Amino acid sequence: MKRVYLPIIVNQKLNSMKKSYIVAMVLALGASAVLSSCGGAKPIAVTQAANEREVSVPCDDQRTDKEFFRGQGVAQSRDLNTAREKARMAANTALAGGISTLIKQVAERYVNDAGQKPSDYSETFESLSKQVVSQQISNVSVACNKTFQTQDGMYKVYMAVEANKNEVFQALERGAEANKKLETIFNREKFRKNFDDEMAAFAQSYK
Repeated sequence: MKRVYLPIIVNQKLNSMKKSYIVAMVLALGASAVLSSCGGAKPIAVTQAANEREVSVPCDDQRTDKEFFRGQGVAQSRDLNTAREKARMAANTALAGGISTLIKQVAERYVNDAGQKPSDYSETFESLSKQVVSQQISNVSVACNKTFQTQDGMYKVYMAVEANKNEVFQALERGAEANKKLETIFNREKFRKNFDDEMAAFAQSYK
């Protein structure tokens, strides 16, 4: 009887596995080279899910830009006038918030540039901001107004209002010049530059 030792059999299997592994690596490298020569792997196309669809919101394109502050609002009611009033109120609130935010940013930057502590003037500018916002809200223009009626008879109103940035600045300027605490540090040219810079950055955040 011919004897075959176990170590020999094991070595033969290991050699066979090594050869198979080497062949597989060569094939993989070859495939990679072919893909590279063809410009590389193509990106996977992302398709829209079958159960999704793009929604267009009325008046959504009316956003704050370099020239106008804008605010949007939407409301619904069984009474058309009530829906309009609520939408207008929501839009005014959004507009007021935008103006107040900008004035705060302008004030802090201006006071810092003047070498003063913002905390020493925060209450003054806050009071001035409320005054300016109150004046502008009572004189805003409607930039967009869309009305729809739902299947259950409800009226839904989308609205956007706007305020010209120059009118806002002029009101802010008049208030600053009339304030005794601000008159010592107020410089119209520097204040206007800060205002325009912050307005541009503020508008960019809405894109």
